[in-house]
This record gives sequence, C-alpha cells and structure tokens, in this order.
Amino acid sequence: MGEYSKVKKAYAFFCTVEDEKRPFTLKELTDNIGWSERTIKTYLTKKWKQFIKRQEDGYVCSGIKDLSEEIFIRIQSQKTDPFTNVLRPQFSPKVDLLIDKSREAAMLAIQIYNNPFMSFRVYGFIVQMIIAFTSLFHTIFERKNIPYWYLENDGTPKKIDGDLCYWELASCLKKYYRGETTPETSNLKMFIELRNKIEHRFAPVLDSEISGYCQSLLLNFEKLIISEFGEHFALGQHLAIALQLSEYSQQHRQTLQYIQAKQYDEIKEFIYNYCQRLPEQIIQSQDFCFRAFLIPIIGNHKKSANIAIEFVKYDRNNPEDMMKYEKQVALIREKQIQVADQGKLPPKGVVEIVSQRTGIDFKVSHHTNAWRLYEIRTTPPKPETCKTQYCQYSEAFKQVIYTPAWVDFLCEKIQDSQEFERIKKYKKCVRQEC
Repeated sequence: MGEYSKVKKAYAFFCTVEDEKRPFTLKELTDNIGWSERTIKTYLTKKWKQFIKRQEDGYVCSGIKDLSEEIFIRIQSQKTDPFTNVLRPQFSPKVDLLIDKSREAAMLAIQIYNNPFMSFRVYGFIVQMIIAFTSLFHTIFERKNIPYWYLENDGTPKKIDGDLCYWELASCLKKYYRGETTPETSNLKMFIELRNKIEHRFAPVLDSEISGYCQSLLLNFEKLIISEFGEHFALGQHLAIALQLSEYSQQHRQTLQYIQAKQYDEIKEFIYNYCQRLPEQIIQSQDFCFRAFLIPIIGNHKKSANIAIEFVKYDRNNPEDMMKYEKQVALIREKQIQVADQGKLPPKGVVEIVSQRTGIDFKVSHHTNAWRLYEIRTTPPKPETCKTQYCQYSEAFKQVIYTPAWVDFLCEKIQDSQEFERIKKYKKCVRQEC
C-alpha cells in the first residue's frame, strides 16, 4: 500500500511540473515522493524514459498529463519489456481477447505461408487471414460499442446454438467502410470470393499467381490494426524477412499446370475477371496487389554490405533518388499496354458478373429496368446525360458501357428482396404510354 501511495505522489508531482513547464532535480523527486535516489534513477531509465528527459539544469516532463492516474500506476507496475518501448494499451477483457485472437490468426497465416513443407500454403494463409480480419473488425466494433451481430425480424439478437450470430467478414467490411470501394476493400473482397470458390473443391498451387495480393492483404491488416489500436500490436516487430529462392522453374510450373489444368484455369479466370471489374487506380494500388522488385545491393562499403534487402518508399520530395530507382526498375519492368475503356463492361457483362457474385438470376431486362429506375442514363444515350460514376458513352461503339461501381451498386440493391422486386416490376412511363 505504501508503494502505491508513492506512485500516486510521483504522478501528482509530474503533473505539477509539467503544468508549470519547469525543470526539476533528483533531490526534488526524493523529497516529494520518498523513494531513494538510486530507485528514482532506475525508474528514470526504465519506467519513465518516454516521459522524462534529461537537460543541463535537471529534468523535464512531457506527456504525463495525457495519462490518467490509473494508467500511470499500471505503467509503474508493469514489467519492463527490453525489446520495445511501447507498453500494451489496456482495453476491456473481451476486446483484449478478440485482438489477441486476431493477431494470432494473422501470425499463423504467415507461418503457414512461409512453411516450405506445405504444398497448399496459400489456401491455409487465406483461411487464417479471413479469420484474422473478421476478428479484427469485431474487436473494433466491440471497442466502439457497435453491435456486430444479426437480428431477428422482431429486433432481438439472432442466435445459433445459444450463441450470438456474429457478422461475417463481408458484413463487417460494409459497415466499417460504409460501402466505399477502395484498394483495401477490393483486395479483401477478392479473397472472400476466392476462399468461397476453393473451400469445397480441389484447388491448384497458385503461389506465384497470387503472392502480390497476399502481401497486400497482410500489409493492409498491419496498417488497420496499428491505426485502430496502436504500434504495440504491430506484427512486424516479431517477424524477419522470409528467405526466398527463385520461383518455380518453367518445367515445374508447366507440370503443375498440366496436372491441375481445369482448376488452375478456373482460378486464373476468376482473378482476371475480378480485376476487370475494378477501376485502373485500384488495380495499380499497392494496397490491392503488392508489387516489388528485389534488386541486389552491391556493397561498396561496410555499412551497405550488411544490408541484404532494402525496402524503398517512394518519396516525392527526393526526386533525384527516385529517378535512379525508376531507371533500375525500367530495365526489368513488364511492358503494359493501355487498353481503351479498360475495366468498363457492356450490359451482358454486367448481368453475368452480378449473377455470379450474388447467386441471383439477374437478367438483361432487369438491368434495363435498373438503369431506368435509378436514372443513370437516358434513351437515346447521350454522353452528357450519363452519370459517369456508373456509366459512360463509348464513342467508338456508339453505346453505353458500365463501371465496376455500377456492378457493386446493383449487387447491393438486388440482395434486398423488396428493392429487387421494384427493379423487376419497374416500367418506364413515357408520353405514349401514359
């Protein structure tokens, strides 16, 4: 109890000197708190080093006022972690449990992916990352007191076997991002669809085809958990860069593709079709698919020779260095040809994708009713009357083509049974019909 009272005295003293913006000495600390000078020196280097700084005329305090007395006591009583200066933030027991579950699932996903003895490691990685993201969103909603479970028709929580029926990842995404299409949501939605596609069937080895998307999925998880809960929960502090060999030989790749030809082609076609629905800015985003080149670093002095792999972040404020990297990358960059109307779809393409994604029998006539009901274009079509978020007029083909945002919009609308009935029964009222 005596030590507890001294901690409270220390907190009060630090708040006072921080308010007064004045330095203090070790003697003032010992006189005001009661600890020995030796004990205080230990705390200055271990418990308080992120708040107390040494100056010529003594010590200054910064940041204590931002903490409650309870948190300061917790910091004082917590064991010092020699590997990190960041103390674990404390939440409710349920939030702590959920965030640990989320992080452990992500770590297990990484362990599976980097295990050279597993043949189908990508699929284990996907399943664990879906669990990790679902738990992470549940953690966020729990901390913010947002209900994240389904309701019965009478408004009571839906239960299965006595437990709450919690939202799956797709519903969490919709709630957290409020229906916005971003590189992060596009990446996650692709893995949700891919997981559903491969869950109950034999699937081919696709490591080389999907590794960039997997890397973005992991980096997006890291960014999200840090932004919501702080640096302490970052996974990167526990990981080393996985050692890499060259990719499969051409002969090995061709053998696998021959054995697994049908499944391989189906998965590749799914990924291709999924990307075709997305706008160019999302496809090119590193948050959707991570792309990098491993460029050997020639060590011409001791320091640089110690670095095996260096990750370079693009810096607009350092154009000279960035130009050097661009020149190196240009030597090995795959040539890409711009295609007109890339990512846009004809009506039939929209219908096929909407039907595939929702499992609902969506017809061309339904599509016609929908663009009329929501007034995204006119008849006859005119460039100036198209809502460009959803459709554009193609001068080359003299017809309207539709955007991935329109596909997303339709998928959301037709999954509401009442809204789908509106679309099916809609009839355009023109002068001749009225």
